[in-house]
Amino acid sequence: MKWYSISVFMIFALFQSLSAAPAVSLSGTVTKSGGGAVKDVTVTLAGVGGISATTDASGKFTLDNGLTSIMPSAQTQPLTFHLNGKELFIQSAEKELSGTVSIYSSEGKRVSSVDFKQTNGASGAILLPALSAGLNLLKITTNGRTYTGPLLQLPNQSARLQGTSSTSMSNQLGLFRSTAAMADAIVDTLITKKSGFTDKRTPISSYISSNLSITMDSIVMATCNATTLKAAGSCRSNHQILLGTALPASNLPALAAQEFNFVTPENEMKWDAVEGSEGNFSFGSADNIVSWAQQNNMKIKGHCLVWHNQLPSWVSSITTRDRLLAVMKKHIETVMGHFGSKLAAWDVVNESISTDSDVGTGNAQMRPSVFYKLLGEDFIPTAFKYARDYADSHNMQSMKLYYNDYSIDADNDKSRFLHTKIKQWLAAGAPIDGIGFQMHIGPPNNIPTVQSVKDNMDYYTSLGLDVLISEWDINLCGSKVTSAQQLEFFHGITSVCVNNPKCTAITFWGVNDGNSWLNGFSGSLCNGSSSQSLLFNNGQKKPTYTEVLNGLNGK
Repeated sequence: MKWYSISVFMIFALFQSLSAAPAVSLSGTVTKSGGGAVKDVTVTLAGVGGISATTDASGKFTLDNGLTSIMPSAQTQPLTFHLNGKELFIQSAEKELSGTVSIYSSEGKRVSSVDFKQTNGASGAILLPALSAGLNLLKITTNGRTYTGPLLQLPNQSARLQGTSSTSMSNQLGLFRSTAAMADAIVDTLITKKSGFTDKRTPISSYISSNLSITMDSIVMATCNATTLKAAGSCRSNHQILLGTALPASNLPALAAQEFNFVTPENEMKWDAVEGSEGNFSFGSADNIVSWAQQNNMKIKGHCLVWHNQLPSWVSSITTRDRLLAVMKKHIETVMGHFGSKLAAWDVVNESISTDSDVGTGNAQMRPSVFYKLLGEDFIPTAFKYARDYADSHNMQSMKLYYNDYSIDADNDKSRFLHTKIKQWLAAGAPIDGIGFQMHIGPPNNIPTVQSVKDNMDYYTSLGLDVLISEWDINLCGSKVTSAQQLEFFHGITSVCVNNPKCTAITFWGVNDGNSWLNGFSGSLCNGSSSQSLLFNNGQKKPTYTEVLNGLNGK
């Protein structure tokens, strides 16, 4: 470890800054789904104790611990500033702000500086210039006056530290993480609670923010008495949930039509099935599923347009960016064009993130597919744009476009990485309508908690996205999940979807246990035996069916 020469007073100040609560100044409005302010909502933070707020009749709240600092000036009204990561924000009663922000090392040598100018009494984000390792001095010169405050650069610090305001009176140090760890950080979770509403947990990237908008969902108090899954999913006029199953063209049982109103072709629409050789498209098996679904008044989700797996070798061997873009565009447009508005939705991109293990832990990163190697992660916004542009220009404006992945329902490396990526892709213009939680629970994938599923769904719905359970099964092989836990998961997670107005569908990856993909998959620990992972066995309803039905009925 490299040590820096810091005085006893500086060490004391550093200790204070590490142990003290961050400056908090958050305000916003809480409304309910469908519109209308929510009064008497309790607002707290998961990571900062001792402060709370309650919404007024207009749904407004202010959460403030009084630590937001003000840099004093003898000549004029105070100048207020705060730090969010390395972004500096300045506010003043004066209408115009202009000047220079400089960084000096602890030896008094100027390291860097940047000029700024802003009207209306507030600066936009001023990205602090380079800091030296250890103690730095922040010097702000504006409108003929100078303000100073110490800052500390901690090298390779991975802990989540929030930059706070400094004052020359208290000599409080502001803390920074290394640049690589700072991008789009989530510093805390805002918790809103009220009786009769589902608790809402909203990730925040700064402790200082105004005009936050929180939407809370009324708890569905009414119960239903539906006797089939699809009827139970449709029993509430204000929240319709599609109940689906994945099917192969070779097995389209009448039971599926009786219980479900949503179908996902298991393999028949994947790239190798519809375009095994370049430009030669074959849709026969997929057309059979679509025709059967239409005859039974079932909606269809296409699966999937861009995926690293089940990809023909002629695609994976492409070596140039322009050629891959052209091939991807033609494939998306041709496949979407063939099925047209017969389909209600598409999984546009599937499983683009990898980790060291399939349970979602270790070294979360973009999967090194041919798409990522040649196009970078821009292939994801690009694929969605191709799909959206084609749909909108061919009278399919209602087509839903989803990102789909596994092991993103727990609190793990993969789910946290995807949080950041989805936000970045949306900012890059990706027209993503929703996130598909595959929800393969148990080997080879993760085992979440019901609360973690709720938290992850809440995160994406807070971004305005739909969420859906897209490939659900719960594997009992290997005894990683007990039968009792399986029943709890099926009921609890179903209830989470019922109580989230933007949870639009629940799809199970198969109908009968005997047809589950897990039975023969090497990583499932089944070794050819039954995974017991679904709702039916040889056409007979299992206790798992009852738990899902009760959850849908609100029981």
